[in-house]
Amino acid sequence: MQCIKTYAATTIIANYLEIMPEIGRKLPLAAIAEWMGQNDIEPEDVLFTTPQAIRARLARLIDHSRPRLPRAA
Repeated sequence: MQCIKTYAATTIIANYLEIMPEIGRKLPLAAIAEWMGQNDIEPEDVLFTTPQAIRARLARLIDHSRPRLPRAA
């Protein structure tokens, strides 16, 4: 069950990052999952909150961790 939650949360984060102007492209799910782990983002934090809360948290984290996000297409 944890794998499904992790996959769902990672996909949600990937979709939000793709539409954010700071990133604006698809990133590999494995890289996003690793980034989530580095920033202590649990799947439940993503799955059981509002879209606005997710976007706000991502916006705060992007400026702080942009150098660690991969430059993958």
